[in-house]
Amino acid sequence: MAGAGWNKIMERNSFKEQIILRLFISFAIAVVVWGAMSYFTSSLVPVLRQRQDTALNFLVLTKPAMLISYNPMLKKGVITNLTNEESNLPLEKLTKRLKIDTTPYIFIPLTKNRQVFWDNFKANLSSWQRKPYQVLDYLYTYIKMRLTKRTFISVGDFILISFELPNLRGVDFTVRETQKTKKQKIKVKQKTEPPQEQAIILSNKKQEEDEVLVVEVFNASDYNGLAAEVTRYLRTLNNEGIFKVDVINYTTAPERRNKTKIIATTKRLEVLKDLSKHLGLENKEIYYLEDKNAISEAKIYLGEDFKLPKPVK
Repeated sequence: MAGAGWNKIMERNSFKEQIILRLFISFAIAVVVWGAMSYFTSSLVPVLRQRQDTALNFLVLTKPAMLISYNPMLKKGVITNLTNEESNLPLEKLTKRLKIDTTPYIFIPLTKNRQVFWDNFKANLSSWQRKPYQVLDYLYTYIKMRLTKRTFISVGDFILISFELPNLRGVDFTVRETQKTKKQKIKVKQKTEPPQEQAIILSNKKQEEDEVLVVEVFNASDYNGLAAEVTRYLRTLNNEGIFKVDVINYTTAPERRNKTKIIATTKRLEVLKDLSKHLGLENKEIYYLEDKNAISEAKIYLGEDFKLPKPVK
């Protein structure tokens, strides 16, 4: 009798274990199916897999906020540090001011300090391959963010972004500031007159022509993707050893221009002439602007008249 009772207890426990096991397997299958459906229905699939020339924007709500714009084709990103005024703008007005075509992904980090967040972001990119166990903390942080509604990045988008991150490093991102607030502009005008563009006076003195020329490219035409095309062209010149140039930023100009123009903050004669030549421009299209806070030596504004030179052979 005792043996029969024990067998019934074991059968009961075994039945419960089977139910729990089946529920666990069903849950695991559901999660996998959900993740797969989210992955293949994500709008990021064609952008990242086909390496489209499209900016992916992530608005990180630190104090002040920062905008991370990443280009999958070039595998380069731009970090835009917003002002306090811009950080407090409604999302619709902010995207309009920053000229963002699509709504950015919103992310509210645990730390509000912008510099601390950026330093941690760079450090994680650099140590990702050496410390693979960080993936667990990364997953935990994402789940916690979703549950506390600090981000609404879907599971599919999260998976795609996760596969992209190990290929990046901190040096793949350029940091820039947005324009100063109106109050700051007024103070600057009261102290000094704003610098004016002037036709550059080219001397015949040889000036460090072997150094790499750092430039920015701005699309001031109605031709979409022109800045990216010129950036690829210039980087090809550099990679082929034809012309030493480094494009640290390319974007859309704030206003349209009919004529292409090079605004230089350096007076390196021969280098600027070579840049103009490789772009199919004339030397008279080079102008000088004194700007001690410039992050580049020349800004190339591509107007409606610009025609892309033939690819380097």
